[in-house]
Amino acid sequence: MQSLTRILIPRQLFTLLILSTGLLNHVILIPNLLTASGRDSWLSVLLCFPVALFFLWLVSYIVKNCPDEGFFSMVQNRFGKVFSAILSLPVVLFLFCSSYLTFKDLVIWLNAYFLADASLLMINIMLIVVCCAVTWAGIRSMAISSGFLLPLVMIFGIFIAITNTSVKDPQLLFPLLADGYEPVINGGIYTLAGLLEIYLVILLQPFSQARIKFHQLLVLLIILIGLILGPLTAAIMEFGPTEAVTFRYPAYEQWRILKIGDFISHLDFFALYQWLSGAVIRIGLFMYLLGAFFTKKKHHYRLNAKLVIIMYLLLFVAIMIDVDTYTFTQVIYQYFLPACMAFFLIQILISALLIFVIKKRDEKHGNDTRINSTG
Repeated sequence: MQSLTRILIPRQLFTLLILSTGLLNHVILIPNLLTASGRDSWLSVLLCFPVALFFLWLVSYIVKNCPDEGFFSMVQNRFGKVFSAILSLPVVLFLFCSSYLTFKDLVIWLNAYFLADASLLMINIMLIVVCCAVTWAGIRSMAISSGFLLPLVMIFGIFIAITNTSVKDPQLLFPLLADGYEPVINGGIYTLAGLLEIYLVILLQPFSQARIKFHQLLVLLIILIGLILGPLTAAIMEFGPTEAVTFRYPAYEQWRILKIGDFISHLDFFALYQWLSGAVIRIGLFMYLLGAFFTKKKHHYRLNAKLVIIMYLLLFVAIMIDVDTYTFTQVIYQYFLPACMAFFLIQILISALLIFVIKKRDEKHGNDTRINSTG
């Protein structure tokens, strides 16, 4: 990941992360969290905040002490290409698998609620073309687009939260710990899988014109927690803990029961805007970051068109493999999200340890405390 153009301010990077990780926390994470913890799922989110705060501090430590070209460029220059490839491989796998699962989940949702009679092949082709265009347009175009998309996404979210207040029963959030501590611990696994995506800040740092501060990351973490807690507690208060677990998309079901007076209802097309905005940016961004690992020289902020086409052809082939919905959801619940949690924990700890070792070695040899790409 060398020769990157520093073209974005931190605020633009955070809009990208709020849209992309927000989709995970808002859509994919909540049904799995409800399955794991039921009524206690919202308590799991609150109890995970101190843990996430510690790893947020580690991410801030890594970003603060990395050279301008980024963490992985520094690792390659310091430890060689082999070690860098080994450390990068889990990140590459995560980016591709997450893009695939986001794409697949979006198609399942569209086919179930909006395009039941449409050809799956046509849906896949149209979405692949759109996401491919977003990736090829570059991270600057994605960031600018996110700046326009995110305000409406947030407005719609606040709108649904307020208008459904009359059907919410806060008493359904209690009693807590009725089944002991195990559900809370299980829910923590899925919560951290969403919150620790703040690790992506390390991948985005080379594009930032200014140094990313800890307080900015803290605000981002609080927003990500809110994106889980809001629809999660609303689902429990509106449907009850037993019924909420049965829904595949609890956040969307909240749109389906929305009603204003006697004449205004069926406003769930607003959810379509939210879902597509988050999914397209998430897939486009992750595939862009994936391509950055295979690009030595970049022209401005765009990837090579051939590389983008090859990556999306591989993604399209993976998408076209027939996987039934039940198996897909079980893979996410039993394997993908727990693996993501473990991946982020290990990757952040290893990255922080490498920065610490390099920093101590440079101090011992009388170099600057700010780490350079070469020792």
